[in-house]
Amino acid sequence: MLTTEYVTKALTTWSVGFFPYTEVYAAVAAGMSLGLDAVSVVFWGVLGNFAPIPLLLWGYDRLMQIPQLRAWLLRLEKRGGQRVSRALNRYGVWFLIPMTPLLGSWTVAIVGPFTSIPPRQLLVFSLLGITLYGVATAIAITTGMSWFSAS
Repeated sequence: MLTTEYVTKALTTWSVGFFPYTEVYAAVAAGMSLGLDAVSVVFWGVLGNFAPIPLLLWGYDRLMQIPQLRAWLLRLEKRGGQRVSRALNRYGVWFLIPMTPLLGSWTVAIVGPFTSIPPRQLLVFSLLGITLYGVATAIAITTGMSWFSAS
């Protein structure tokens, strides 16, 4: 595969993972459909899906300076932040492993500062959850593709 072809496919996979609602599942599937190998697909899909979390955590204070966004985030904190905090108190930070890919990395990054989770733990456990789901998705797709081609 040519370098430019690989970079194009990798950036496409990263982009699919980066944007909300597609998450790591769609990124892995998109990368595999483009012809990337499973390791590259998981790497770029996970990297793209994880990227919003440190960006939003780093820029959270700046976002809170925008009055309309601040009002929206405070309303969100009252509604969703309490539910997430209760779940975190009950299950601990391990709750982030299954919930980051299910809720979405953007949601976790926005709700994260409302909770009592230290940012470093939020980053580590979110990355772990996204990686596990990315690997599981790649295995499921690869196994499924080989199952269909074996007949």
